[in-house]
Amino acid sequence: MSSSKKIFSGIVWSSLGNIISALYGFFSVPILLFHFGKQQYGLIGLALSVNVYLKLMDMGFSSGNVKFFSQFLVKNDFVKLNKLFQSSLVFYGVVGIINGIILAIISYFAKSIFSLSDADANILQHMFYVLIISAFFGWISSLLDQFLRANEIIGWEQRLMIFSRLLQVLILFLTIKYNFNVKLFFMLTTFSSLIIIPFSVLKINSLGYKISYLPRYYNDVFKQILPYCLSIFSFGIFQFSAVYLRPIILSLRAGVAFVADYRILEGFASVILLLGSSFTAVILPSASKAKALGDTDKINKIAYDGTKYITIFLSFFVFGFILISSDLLTLYVGKGYSYLLIWLVIWILTLLAAHTSALSSLVLSEAKLRPIVIMSAFSSILSLGIAWFLTPIYKVGGVVFGYLFYNIFQMLFYYTYYYSKVMKLNSSRIFLKSFLFPSSFIAAVTVLLFYTLPMLNHVSKAYLRIGISCLVYGVVLIPSVIFLLLNKNDRDFVIGVLKFKKRNSINSL
Repeated sequence: MSSSKKIFSGIVWSSLGNIISALYGFFSVPILLFHFGKQQYGLIGLALSVNVYLKLMDMGFSSGNVKFFSQFLVKNDFVKLNKLFQSSLVFYGVVGIINGIILAIISYFAKSIFSLSDADANILQHMFYVLIISAFFGWISSLLDQFLRANEIIGWEQRLMIFSRLLQVLILFLTIKYNFNVKLFFMLTTFSSLIIIPFSVLKINSLGYKISYLPRYYNDVFKQILPYCLSIFSFGIFQFSAVYLRPIILSLRAGVAFVADYRILEGFASVILLLGSSFTAVILPSASKAKALGDTDKINKIAYDGTKYITIFLSFFVFGFILISSDLLTLYVGKGYSYLLIWLVIWILTLLAAHTSALSSLVLSEAKLRPIVIMSAFSSILSLGIAWFLTPIYKVGGVVFGYLFYNIFQMLFYYTYYYSKVMKLNSSRIFLKSFLFPSSFIAAVTVLLFYTLPMLNHVSKAYLRIGISCLVYGVVLIPSVIFLLLNKNDRDFVIGVLKFKKRNSINSL
């Protein structure tokens, strides 16, 4: 399979997997809340939140390994490839052990740290025990995933992820049907993600690289990738803070009750955010290989055409969601939360910033990351400051504004400096032709439908209005995009995919 088809397959399967994950997260919340009760469901969230912060221990190696695995593969340097794999086994093994020790310490003091009753402390401790066991194998699974991505075996790997998620859906069903307790549910759900490990090992073995699974540290290779990984880690901390400190600021400045509003908005936003996040990981191996080979044509295709395709894909969901957001919000939490609509729309619009996913893949393949670290720190601190001062006035809107400004600052930096000065790309072409024109076109169609579809107001059921709106939106927009936004090669590619036919003459990424 060609590289372009691997990328397309990876994007399709990644997007499908993210949709399933987002839908699971979206619908499981009310189900589990009702089944376990607010207190026990809160313990699940607490355990997972602690573990999320420990993911920072990756220190940028998830991106670094994909980049350097890809470079070693394209240069046929299988010695360094194997050395990096073995060294990463050592690194992730150590990280897994440290992860487990930290969780064990938190577990021991859980009752006093979180002011829990004896019963709740016991439940939380059992959850931490599960996370301790899964942490070690989870980090190893992450390394296997990185190696497969570097080989552009992304569609296959994503199908495994989808299988794991569907298994979690089955566990959710069995939990409700047979009244599993919260400990059993948490254990089964957590361990279900590890089921892909033996399949990943078999797939790697089939590639014929004779990879050794014996952990061994090679200082020469490790020193080569460490500066890059630490750079990724540096701006990753700030990006992480910009996202995960918002509910904390909201609780401190407006009260814990408003965090519920935030979680409602986050549930919707995460669906679209996951779609945007599919692309960077999928395109990164191809971008790294293009950089290593100095393939300017391929780099330009990723930058210009890739951004256009992603913009179309993302805009389709963003503006379509906004079209039905009022009915969707009412259907999910009732009319009593209609005051959240304006903040929901603003938050969803900020997600258009994910149109730079293809460019982010190229950015991550660059060596000059110091300006990004500095700008990420500036954007995060300033946006959190904005959220801090606006939250007492606008409540949940304050943190929404903070996130909006974070994305604005980042985009200004990349478009005015990094793309043109560092990457030597045409920023104006990317912004005007690859982003603004496609997104504006789709927005215009959405606005037109917005003023046409009020005829549906006589339909009493919200879900029927949503269904009809989505149908009309798709019927109007999809042909418009295919014949007005795509060139002949693009149209041949899309039509070929829709017809499930192989076309060897497709010229894409």
